[in-house]
Amino acid sequence: MSNILLGVTRTVMVSQSDSEHGKYKKGRMEIRGGQPIVFHENAESAEIAEPPKNLQELANTLVDTFKAYRDAVKTLVSGRYAEIRELLPDHLKHSSNTTVICCKDGVIVRSDAGTEGTTKVRSGAIDESLSNLVPKFSDGVVHLPVNKESFDPGAQGIELEMVKVNLETGESQPIIRSRLVIVGSPTLPEGMTIPPPPTRAPALISLTNELQVMMGGVVVPADQSNAGNVDRSRRFVAKGSMPLKVGWQALEVYPLLEANYWKPEYAALWAETDILAALARLKITDGNYAAIDPNLSARKRFQGLLNEFSLLLDGAEEPAHQFLKEHPELLSPATVATWSKLPLGKHVTDFIFREPPADYELVEIESPLRQLFRKDGQPRQELVHAIDQILDWRVFLEDNLGGVQKDLGLAGISSNPRSLVVIGRSAALSPDNRRKLTTLEGQVPRLRVLTYDDVIQNARAVAENLFGPMSIVGQNIDIYYFPVDRKGEKTG
Repeated sequence: MSNILLGVTRTVMVSQSDSEHGKYKKGRMEIRGGQPIVFHENAESAEIAEPPKNLQELANTLVDTFKAYRDAVKTLVSGRYAEIRELLPDHLKHSSNTTVICCKDGVIVRSDAGTEGTTKVRSGAIDESLSNLVPKFSDGVVHLPVNKESFDPGAQGIELEMVKVNLETGESQPIIRSRLVIVGSPTLPEGMTIPPPPTRAPALISLTNELQVMMGGVVVPADQSNAGNVDRSRRFVAKGSMPLKVGWQALEVYPLLEANYWKPEYAALWAETDILAALARLKITDGNYAAIDPNLSARKRFQGLLNEFSLLLDGAEEPAHQFLKEHPELLSPATVATWSKLPLGKHVTDFIFREPPADYELVEIESPLRQLFRKDGQPRQELVHAIDQILDWRVFLEDNLGGVQKDLGLAGISSNPRSLVVIGRSAALSPDNRRKLTTLEGQVPRLRVLTYDDVIQNARAVAENLFGPMSIVGQNIDIYYFPVDRKGEKTG
């Protein structure tokens, strides 16, 4: 734990945004790694030297300025920019406590997570340097040494670890361990021209607690011996983000400039500029990656579709039927016309699909909870009934083909169309069950019997052929695949 003693007299003094201008409350500020700053009001503290008067006056101005900034951000993200609020960094979209520290060569502004309606803006002045204070306020992440060549951060910073995880066993193996340390300068570059107010002072350091991570790799078939002789590997770039284990949401460090750069009436302009700049950075970054792989949104949509369908498979048949009615491409990716609940004689079809040029498929849907085989390996009645239903439809077509084509609008349908039964789950099938299922399919020409898991697997394969692999997943990660030319060579 580090105690940062901030004061304007011989006791610790920190001003608050709800205080009257120029009045201070005694207290001690505690900075613990990975936790928000804690202010202990009226706490006992060691005597410290009184900072220069100009720093005290600047602290007064800054507390009013950042209170106005906080209020302006809150108004904008709940009003004009409410629709993009969730795209913004945490310190802009959520309530934050702000601590502003004026030291002899600069200003530190730290935003910590706060509670709506009780957030504080505190400022203090202390006659120390940025080089000494910034590491303490940044949890050892940021350093502004006077001499970079001789600087050694030691064991400070945030430890990062990359691990390899076996998705089948859950075992993990460390690959790389490193520490994140950001080194900057306590002064602006020599000769730099500083724009006049109301432009905000240029920051020496400006960052949030979100670390952007990018890595590249290659997706290859898990079983190369069963993958054919055409190269199906795909190069990719993965972009993601992770929150740093620090106590702050955002940290900014500024050079020491005159008070006319920090007037409260400028705060609303800064707030809107910061919101638009954050959105612009996001759009530019996303646009650059989308240029690599424009199929990202299509993959996400299809993955979400499969996930939603999977959630319905622990229940009755009808919800699954209605979902497939809304998304027939899961059963028939090439369908150009779809009929649901169409009567063929005494029985009603669940679906009829027409694929180009005039290839029809009859579909019988059974519950995902149905079992296909008994314990002795014989087909259960539910499976036999579903296949009999297919046979009844075909008999009706043979006897009424002309009428069906004309009256039901199934132009070009044959008396022996392709047929599909969807029933049960794959987990209930043994290898012997699978072999018997293949035999049953062979006894009825042009018949397929799929479990709901088979449907999902087939739909995923079609989507991956069109839009790229969906096998790599993770939290807060987007995968971008490089295009492949027609010769199978990677481009880009």
